[in-house]
Amino acid sequence: MSENFSENDPHEQFVALYVEHQVAIRSFVRTLLPNPADAEDVMQTASLTMWRRYEQFQPGTSFRNWAFQVAKFVAMKHVARKACDRHRFSDETINLLAEHVEQRDEQLERQRRALEHCVEQLAGDDRQVLAVCYSAGTTLTEFAETVERTPNAIYKQLGRIRAALVRCVQHRLQAEGIT
Repeated sequence: MSENFSENDPHEQFVALYVEHQVAIRSFVRTLLPNPADAEDVMQTASLTMWRRYEQFQPGTSFRNWAFQVAKFVAMKHVARKACDRHRFSDETINLLAEHVEQRDEQLERQRRALEHCVEQLAGDDRQVLAVCYSAGTTLTEFAETVERTPNAIYKQLGRIRAALVRCVQHRLQAEGIT
């Protein structure tokens, strides 16, 4: 997280943390509530609840996990209000989904950090090819012309880069004891 907020202003702290984790929170809520309208209602209520209860958040702990817990309870409350609807998940199912999503989120975060590290270890030319191929604005063919190579040569280089990244990420996760 970028520390560009005032350490003393809890409002700025909340906004910075919330913005950083908003996509993950929204994905978490969408997993718990398959109906998009319900998920959006819960997301709004959970966001407001987080804002109002931010003083209960313990600095130094995971904001994402705290936000997931708030969202889970808001989702369960929402489901309870709609109990007459036969197309709803039980509290037990919501808890199981929430647990699964939290574990998956942690796994994806570890993989993202490992990938970030591995990309940093690439040679400059490989990082440039990767950046061009995964950014908007320049096609691979245009890039190949710019560096006076064939598109096929760039595709082959990209394949080697991807394979190297997969090996690096797997090695890094294994070194951390994660499979």
